[in-house]
Amino acid sequence: MPISFDTTGFRQLGQHTWQHASGDQAELTYYNLVPDLPAGLDDLPKLRHDLALIHGESGCLIEAHVVQLAGVPALLRIVKMPLPNQPNGQMFLCSFTVPKANCSAVLQLGAVERGTTGLREAMLMAEIGFDQWVKPHPYAPELQGVLPFHAGDDPRHDSRFPDHPLSRVRAWAHHVVRTARLDPQFASLPPFQVQAPPPVAPGQTLVTALPSLPVKDFVGLQIGEQTTYWRMTDPKLKEMLGRGLMGRSPLAETRFRDMLMIDVESGEAMIPDRFTTNGNMTAHGTHLVQVTLPEADAQLSDDDVKEAFAWAGRMAAVAAERGEYLSLEPVENQGEQANPHVLLAVQQHEGQPVVIAQFSPPPTEGPLAGSPSRSAPATPESVEGIGLIAGMAVNEWRSHPLRMAITYRRPAG
Repeated sequence: MPISFDTTGFRQLGQHTWQHASGDQAELTYYNLVPDLPAGLDDLPKLRHDLALIHGESGCLIEAHVVQLAGVPALLRIVKMPLPNQPNGQMFLCSFTVPKANCSAVLQLGAVERGTTGLREAMLMAEIGFDQWVKPHPYAPELQGVLPFHAGDDPRHDSRFPDHPLSRVRAWAHHVVRTARLDPQFASLPPFQVQAPPPVAPGQTLVTALPSLPVKDFVGLQIGEQTTYWRMTDPKLKEMLGRGLMGRSPLAETRFRDMLMIDVESGEAMIPDRFTTNGNMTAHGTHLVQVTLPEADAQLSDDDVKEAFAWAGRMAAVAAERGEYLSLEPVENQGEQANPHVLLAVQQHEGQPVVIAQFSPPPTEGPLAGSPSRSAPATPESVEGIGLIAGMAVNEWRSHPLRMAITYRRPAG
């Protein structure tokens, strides 16, 4: 494992998951991808600002720091989120991300409020006063997030409420910083660095393009009413697609799609970051080569197509962390939701995460015939599996996967 930590008090549930006697659950994940951090660890103000905006969509970033794990820089985050499908209560997540140039490892602990919730906040609000309770976010003062940044989350109060989940994850964080170890081979990998985007060349004309599902090295781009097809020459676009990091084009009030800017003649493209820092937009450069759909299709195998739909399932899990879900639909579908489409979501059901695919219209052929939806307990395998099931429904539409796109959906309100 890239990261090892003191498991005293934990029992192992799976190869990379542990549960503490308190009920808190730890998980270790390795990502064989360029990290999707919005900034490098050497630019902490931008990193904090952009992470505050990202986490503000589903909760609130309480704090973020660059720490050392066994002498290697790591990002420490503590985040709070409302408990899904419950009228009150919160979940607190503490994570350590060790980013490398082409991969990363994340160690995370989740702690949930149980029983009577909000006691810490109620007691402290009575002492501090309502007028002094909610504060501008220190990393992004303009932010109006799902949960407020307030005085009750200050670490000075942890000693009075040692059993509160926020106090527990902070205590665990301090212990991990002191005791965690890194695999020497992983620790020696080149560090993560954000590449500066190249300037727009004179004479370039950039137009907005909405990307399709990426399949192997290919992607469709909806430019106006026309769909064109392109080969990606580097991994940057595929690394950012579907993760909520790119600039967005609104399709309707609660529907959004990734967008980029491309010069169709040269294939030079700019991938804008979704969030600005101090009002300044940043972007990443990439180069695409235009192809025809038959040329792309000739280089795709069945396994490439399966991996594309498994990727869509994984992106549904990533979206759930932002309080969103996905619609898998034809790339030309714009405006309000229309058939055909598959909704992919990870939601809480009776305290456990469940992955769901809802088909509209229900398939009429094959093993899914007549089924309006499929669901399963959320695991890494079932998250990918639900994407594959969505691909089975898409197959009935006789639509090429490069003509499909994922659209972000936010629950109304």
